[in-house]
Amino acid sequence: MIEQRLHLMIICEDEYFFNWIASTIKVSDMMINAITRVNIDKLSEICILPSCDQLLIIQETLYLQNVKKINSNYASMGHEFPLLLVTDSYADNNDRKDAFTIIDTIVKESLSIYSLRHAIRSLLKDYKLTKRLQRLAHYDALTGAANRYLFDDRMNETLKKSKRNKESFSLLYFDLNGFKVVNDTYGHQVGDLFLKHFVMRLNQVKRETDTLARLGGDEFCMLLPNTNEKNLAKFIVRIIDSFSTPFLDFNIQLPIKSAIGGVTIRDQNESMLSPQEIVKIADKCVYEAKQSKETHSVVKVI
Repeated sequence: MIEQRLHLMIICEDEYFFNWIASTIKVSDMMINAITRVNIDKLSEICILPSCDQLLIIQETLYLQNVKKINSNYASMGHEFPLLLVTDSYADNNDRKDAFTIIDTIVKESLSIYSLRHAIRSLLKDYKLTKRLQRLAHYDALTGAANRYLFDDRMNETLKKSKRNKESFSLLYFDLNGFKVVNDTYGHQVGDLFLKHFVMRLNQVKRETDTLARLGGDEFCMLLPNTNEKNLAKFIVRIIDSFSTPFLDFNIQLPIKSAIGGVTIRDQNESMLSPQEIVKIADKCVYEAKQSKETHSVVKVI
């Protein structure tokens, strides 16, 4: 495994602890991008750097005092960093069992260049393995879209949030036109590439807060939080525009056409629909849109 540069973030009460950790890391053979001291109240403001490994070192006493705040910040970010706790003793602490992220400990009296380096590398390795396993559990292996499990989870969260904040949200259902013909004519290899290309087109126009999921075969759903019918209509136009360029691979050129069914829930407090009922409404809209062989959309507002 190629080692990335490390952005080390340290949460501590005293300057001596920070300086000791920072100076120890600097004289190790680890590739350092930056070492910064972080205010625990501003944890959610940390920039996520895909090009770096990022890790938090925190004194255990501070962690135990602020574990709820740390978990809350991680939840609001939708991202967590692995934590290395510096503890005063070798005794296990059961207060760590409900941690939001991957945690390891190192005893203060055993700190050295070698023990710190080993602890950091071991923790990052475990963290990356866990993230890979989570991705396999939550995302479709072929297209990279969310799977049904993750979609259901995001749907439930969106319903709760929209009800709490009285926000509109929308759902789009896609059913590719002529996909069976693509598979039968050109084989599953081309069919798989076509599906991946379809997802890529949708990913290019969707927002970070939207969830695109593969429900099975050539059927996909996109959940759009805080989206009313007016914004949904504009978004559908962008989607249709993104399909204007045909798929091209293996010297095979194929048009991208999809039936699009949509539903906008103006007020979940009034509609009180379940996730399954909302998907069913969008599915019925897809059936209507499917009557046209071209890309066509049918949207219902509730």
